Amino acid sequence: MDNNELNKTLRPFQLWVIGVGIVISGNFLGWNFGLLESGYVGMLIAICLMAIMYLFMCFGISELSTIMPYAGGPYSFARRAMGPYIGFITGIGVILEYFIAGTVVSIGVGAYISFLFPTISTLLAAAIMYVFFSIIHIIGVKEYARLEGVLVIISLTLLVLMYFVGFPHIDTAKLIGGINGSLIPSGFKGVLIAIPYAMWLFLGIEMLPMMAEETRNVKKDMSKGILTGMVTLLILAILTTLLAIGLAGIEQMSNAKDPLPMAVATAFGDTYWLAQMLASIGLIGLIASFSGIILAYSRQIFSLSRSRYLPGFLSKLHNKRKTPYVAIALPSILGLLIIMFFNPNDLILVATFGALVSYITMNLSVIILRKKEPDLVRYYKTPLYPIAPIVSIILAVIALIANFLTNLSFFWISLGVFAIATIYYFAWGKNNINSHAPEEQFIQNLSHQDIQNENMTV
Repeated sequence: MDNNELNKTLRPFQLWVIGVGIVISGNFLGWNFGLLESGYVGMLIAICLMAIMYLFMCFGISELSTIMPYAGGPYSFARRAMGPYIGFITGIGVILEYFIAGTVVSIGVGAYISFLFPTISTLLAAAIMYVFFSIIHIIGVKEYARLEGVLVIISLTLLVLMYFVGFPHIDTAKLIGGINGSLIPSGFKGVLIAIPYAMWLFLGIEMLPMMAEETRNVKKDMSKGILTGMVTLLILAILTTLLAIGLAGIEQMSNAKDPLPMAVATAFGDTYWLAQMLASIGLIGLIASFSGIILAYSRQIFSLSRSRYLPGFLSKLHNKRKTPYVAIALPSILGLLIIMFFNPNDLILVATFGALVSYITMNLSVIILRKKEPDLVRYYKTPLYPIAPIVSIILAVIALIANFLTNLSFFWISLGVFAIATIYYFAWGKNNINSHAPEEQFIQNLSHQDIQNENMTV
C-alpha cells in the first residue's frame, strides 16, 4: 500500500452504521426550528421533498463511488466531470457542510450535558467531545466504527422505545390544527422555510463515498451501505417528527433545544422516566453524529490536501495508524472557536448551503460522465436515470432558494466563503496540484481498461 493511502477495513454493516450514525442527531436536535412557519403539514411536505432529493442523489453517488473509489468522494466526482475548479469548489462545500455541522452538534451535546450537569458549561462539554473523538479517529477508522456501532444501536433502541411509549398518546389536534387553525401557517413560504431544517434529518448520508478508499469491496458494498442507511433515516424522520409534534404541539417544539425530552415531558411530566432517559441517553445520538462528522470533514480535507488544492501538511498521516491526524485535529480547534459566536439555528443554514452546492455538482457529475465517458466501468448504475439526478438537482435549487428566504444574512456569509475559496484557488491552488495523488492520477488516466483494473483491485 502507498504511504499516503488509507487502510481498507470497512464492510456493508459498518458503512450503514457510519451513514446512520452521522445523521441520527438530526432526530434529537435541529429539525424543529422552522415549525412556527410550516406547521406539521408543511414540515411533512418538506421532509418528503428532501427525502426524494437525498434518495435520488444516493442513487447517483453509489454509481460514482464504484468508478472513483477514493477518499475525495464528491471532489473526485466533480473533478472528473467538470474540471479542477468545480472539483475544488465541491470539496469546499463538503468541508463547509461538515465543519459547521460539527459545531452545531457540539452545541447540542453541550446543551444536553448542561441540562444533566448544570455546573458544566456548554463550551467545556464541547471541548471534551472534540478532544475525545479526535483521539479515537487518530487511533483508526475500524476502532471508530466499532464504537459508532454501539452508539447507533443505543440511539436507535431509545428512539424505538420512545415510539412505543408515545404513539398511543399523540393528540391529532396538535398535528392537524396548526397555529391559528392553519395547516401551513405561512403557506408555501412556510414549506420553503422548513426545508433547510428538514434537510437536517438526512444531511450527512452522502459522506459515505468518502469511505470508499477504506472499504474492502467498493463495487458491491458501497451501494448497500448508502441505500440501507437512507431508508433507515427516512423511517426515523417520519416517526420522530410525527411523535414529537403530536405530543407537545408546534409552539412548544419550535424553539426547543432538546425537542425529544421536551415532547415527552410535555405529555408525561418532567420527572417521567422516559423524559429523563431521553435527556441522558439521548445524548448518545448526538455523540454518534458528532464523531461521524469529524470523520467526514477530515477525509475531504485530507483528499484536497493530498492533491495540493489545500496546503500539503493537512494530508499528513500517522506513521503507524495511517490516519490523517492534522485534518482531524486542526478543524476541531477552529470549531471550538466558532461555538463562542454563533447560534445553532443560523449555523445550520451555512452547513446546508455548503451541502447543497456539492449536491448539485454531484448530480451533474452523474449526467456529464454518462454522456462524456459512457464506457467507464460502472458496477452499480443509477436507477431512473436521467430522471433521478435531474429531479435531485431541481430540489437542491429549491432548497437553496429556501436557504435564502430563511436568513438573508447567513446566505450572503455562505456566498462569501465560496468567493474567498475562489480567490484562493486561482491565486494559489490551481498552480500547485499534485498530479501523483490517486484522484488526479485516475482523472488523467483515460484508458478504460486501466480504470477497470484499478476498480477490480479495490
